[in-house]
Amino acid sequence: MIVSIARELGAGGLSVGEAIAAALGAPLLDERAFTEILSQRHGLAPEVVAERIERPPHAGEQLISDLAAATAMLPIPAAQHYSVEFIIDTVRETVIERARAGHIVVIGHGGVSLLGWRPEGIPVLAILLRAGRGWRIEQLARRYAIAPDEAKRRIERTDDARARYQRHYFASEIYDSRQYDLVLNTESLGVDLAIAVAVSVATAKAKEIR
Repeated sequence: MIVSIARELGAGGLSVGEAIAAALGAPLLDERAFTEILSQRHGLAPEVVAERIERPPHAGEQLISDLAAATAMLPIPAAQHYSVEFIIDTVRETVIERARAGHIVVIGHGGVSLLGWRPEGIPVLAILLRAGRGWRIEQLARRYAIAPDEAKRRIERTDDARARYQRHYFASEIYDSRQYDLVLNTESLGVDLAIAVAVSVATAKAKEIR
């Protein structure tokens, strides 16, 4: 089974992911894990992967891509654009490969859209974690010991980047609740209760497919 967790920054994605992974005895794949996998498997520099992973294209890349699609005459987008496509394909292949061997928990990377919705023969539990922006700012500022203004800037930038990434590469809206089996508001529930609910659903789902 693949447990796919989409999240807003500061909504507790890592905490929920770690708890589900522990309950299932499953590996957890997040941005750090994928950076390491891509670096080891394909010899990509970690800083290059970190710069491109789960990121929308830069304005220049977007313009070239849009023009090429519109005219069908310009060269295919620049090599740097291909590197993102390559990263997405590698992440998808890694997830499916690991899921065929047992349960796996994946944070981010397009959620179920990364998988082409639901891969045949592999059960998926798709979870979305949300919370109010003010609450997320407080959580992020406390977690990283940064000023609220800095936390606000990071959240605004990340919210926008993730939404653009999802639309550009998967033609879907990351916060469309119809894509998910379980949507949790960690602000209203509290992180501990959200974790308990998510773990309960994930373990029940795992029992169903044995």
